Amino acid sequence: MIFISILILLLLFIIYSVLGTNKRAKALASLKGIYYHRGFYDNKEIAENSMKSFEKCINKGYGIELDVQLTNDKQVVVFHDDNLERMCNSSLIIKETTYEDLLKFNLLNTTDKIPLFEDVLKINNGKVPIYIEIKDFSMNFKDLVDMTVALMEKYPGNYYICSFNVIAIIYLKKLNPKILRGVISQSFKNEKYPKLEGFVLQNMFLNFLAKPDIISYGYNEINWAVRLNKLFKRTLAGWAIENQRKFDEYKNFYDIQVIELFEPK
Repeated sequence: MIFISILILLLLFIIYSVLGTNKRAKALASLKGIYYHRGFYDNKEIAENSMKSFEKCINKGYGIELDVQLTNDKQVVVFHDDNLERMCNSSLIIKETTYEDLLKFNLLNTTDKIPLFEDVLKINNGKVPIYIEIKDFSMNFKDLVDMTVALMEKYPGNYYICSFNVIAIIYLKKLNPKILRGVISQSFKNEKYPKLEGFVLQNMFLNFLAKPDIISYGYNEINWAVRLNKLFKRTLAGWAIENQRKFDEYKNFYDIQVIELFEPK
């Protein structure tokens, strides 16, 4: 009986978290479509999360998905990993390094540098929508959210801000409730999360606090919570689809398709 009561309560929380988001349907409609995960890149001639990768998205008319972090000198940069090992062959950590020092490195074997977020906004200037991921899993996310919001408040284009860090999205909701916001999740099968934490996150039980406009989920990990959000017409994004077959399979399920390494027919 206690288990059934808890389950009903959790279902009510999920339903409650969806209510009200449909009032922003017009703004959400402008975000639907195809986005390129970390830009249109191949990590050979064009590096991920580089200015060239974003310019290619803009030229082709695709939305941009990107990651933002803070450097040691409080610059908002576009970069996925917390360190430079994979992309720059260095052990430096982004949040412990100044932007001036980051500019000493190229991304992989290209001439591309780690860009400032404000420079990406300037070249796009509203041409295509942007999916902005807050890349901070710590409890020190406030400066990054504050500075990202400050950059976006005068931005002329369509965008939304999202994160795996649900607490950061709850903070964003309080800071500026008008900004479209999203929660990112997945099954966490291969992640080193405590079982309880992984269970809560993959089933999105904290969304009643964040009230996200968009749910962004691992595209092939659809669970009951994702389907329930679909039933209640919450905007859904699926990431990161890597081939035409998967794109065709899921394109009618997700409102936003986050793809990489291929161009859909």
